[in-house]
Amino acid sequence: MTQPPRRVGIVGYGKLGQHLCRSILNEPALRDSFQLAFVWNLLPDEIGDEITEELRLADLHDFAQRDPDLVVEVAHPVITWDHGARFLEVADYMTASTTAFAHGDTEARMRAAAAQPNGHGLYIPRGALPGLEEVLRMAATGKLAGATVSMNKHPSSLNFLGELVPPLSETTGPREIYKGPLRELCSLAPNNVNTMAALAMASELGFDAIEARLLADPELEHHITEVVLLGPDTGGPRYSLELRRTSPAAVGAVSSTATLDTFLASTIAAVNQGDGIHFC
Repeated sequence: MTQPPRRVGIVGYGKLGQHLCRSILNEPALRDSFQLAFVWNLLPDEIGDEITEELRLADLHDFAQRDPDLVVEVAHPVITWDHGARFLEVADYMTASTTAFAHGDTEARMRAAAAQPNGHGLYIPRGALPGLEEVLRMAATGKLAGATVSMNKHPSSLNFLGELVPPLSETTGPREIYKGPLRELCSLAPNNVNTMAALAMASELGFDAIEARLLADPELEHHITEVVLLGPDTGGPRYSLELRRTSPAAVGAVSSTATLDTFLASTIAAVNQGDGIHFC
């Protein structure tokens, strides 16, 4: 029997939201398997004309009336803080703003909501994280005891909320913007370090145990992500695995050009895994 199309609700209409909507509406390979349930944006007038009036959702609290199978957040961490657990009562939920889990008790609340036996899962996209499968394997077998992560971007691609002297705009050479526990960085650069947050969730090491570095380099035409996975410290030589991902990115772009298709692939993969937390 042919399965009905998977109904997807899109929360946010920036570059990622637009790419998802246009792909579902226009790509022949997706039209038979997916359909839009709704599109919501904080500023409704910014939704493009390709989204018909009947697909637009005025009040996000009314999302369940559109019968989504999957809700995809591509807007802001506040969406998960305010609505994430409710989404999981009705549908699967995938969030691009993974830094949301570093805020207060959000991670604990969302893990509990995803564990409810209702068949709905919490999906976390890999983003620019290199070696996700290795992270999950090491975590599952108890072989992952530590991790560090760094991201290096052009200064104009960074939205850093902390005070810097000199300002980020006056960066003239390679510069370390932050070094320390990942949890604090998630609040200082929530739009830039979702990949780091995905590592914290997948590794189950937690946001406080992972050391993070954020660097700015005005010569860069790529976003560079580097991860080091560490085995247990047994007193002798310690296992480590170094992973590096380099993605082309236009000056000023928060996400690399590869991120759009990577996130679309994650959306397609976010299906039929049931309760719990899944990485895609």
